[in-house]
Amino acid sequence: MKVKDIMTTEVICAEVPGKSEEALSLILKHNVTGLPVIKKGTKELMGIVSKTDFARNPDEGQLALLMTRDVITTTPETDVSEAVKRLLVAGIKRMPVVDGDNNLVGIVTSEDLVWKAVSRLDSDEKVVSYMMKSFTAVWMDTPLKVASEIMRLSGSRALLVLDSNAKLYGVLTDTDLLKVAQLTESTKKSEMSGGTEGDSWGWDSKNIIYITKKRLEVPDKTVADIISEKVVTATKGTTIGECAKKMAAARVELVPVIDAEGNIVGVVRDVDLLRALK
Repeated sequence: MKVKDIMTTEVICAEVPGKSEEALSLILKHNVTGLPVIKKGTKELMGIVSKTDFARNPDEGQLALLMTRDVITTTPETDVSEAVKRLLVAGIKRMPVVDGDNNLVGIVTSEDLVWKAVSRLDSDEKVVSYMMKSFTAVWMDTPLKVASEIMRLSGSRALLVLDSNAKLYGVLTDTDLLKVAQLTESTKKSEMSGGTEGDSWGWDSKNIIYITKKRLEVPDKTVADIISEKVVTATKGTTIGECAKKMAAARVELVPVIDAEGNIVGVVRDVDLLRALK
């Protein structure tokens, strides 16, 4: 199977020159983790921008300064197993597909590979061989601002959410946070005194500098206020193909694994299932 058999050809792109806010709006509108960036008026690939970039540097208004320029790419004729290796080694979730002139012709993502390839595997392998046993969880009534900081500190893109009985309530993703976050702007006044050195008769002068900063702010809500209680789960006996089909049907990147009593025993991410294609 080749990349051309899996890739998405109708690619949502950002353009340079352009503003960061425009790219963020596209990410939220189309519910994607990132976007290829092309040169305006062409298909030439210039970089890639992700949700992580906006969270890391929300003050940057120019997309050209926010995006990543050193992009890992693939071609339509590349074997899927080779594309999977590149994704896993680089620790990324999406890879632009380019032709010989570095023009964007498509994109392949971990979701594409799991939903379209792993879901077709006729294998008896169980998700228990691919799941992570360590994960980060928060209480359903945790303030969003606290949950957002926990996500940042843990390096996770998703958190499991527990109810008051420590049972699975749902899943909070970075996309959930971005959907409710607002780009706020604050201005700070800074006064700098200046005058002629040694001039005891001179008037003190002050230069007033106004520093404007933008940042993403989550509202004063709890985790339970913004997530759905309907969560897709798997068991230790679920095959990798069945799990991939569940992910595709619900369009999710992560599935909690539970036992017969409903206790959480692990999580399976789409990137974990990619190993089945190597």
